[in-house]
Amino acid sequence: MSHNHTFSENDWPFDCAINTCAVTTKFVFDKSQPIIQVMHYADGEWQFMCNTTDDPDDGMVVCMGCLYQKFPEIAELASLPLGWDAYREDTNQPWEKEQFE
Repeated sequence: MSHNHTFSENDWPFDCAINTCAVTTKFVFDKSQPIIQVMHYADGEWQFMCNTTDDPDDGMVVCMGCLYQKFPEIAELASLPLGWDAYREDTNQPWEKEQFE
């Protein structure tokens, strides 16, 4: 399904297509919980998590462009390499990054 975003395509910071799917939780998407972990899997998949739930019913698949539009601060992780994880205790902390197994 095609849809528009309010930012210019020239402002897109990620290497993937704007309409790439990403996994998040409904708590992140409704802004009731912050993003505290970001995973960029070896296959190119992205996850933006709050780490408050492991219930599959709380998960969502969203458009990366829609996520960036709602959370422009994720641009700082656009260069996170494949197979890497970024995490922080809360939004006042800097991102820590490491390659995962």
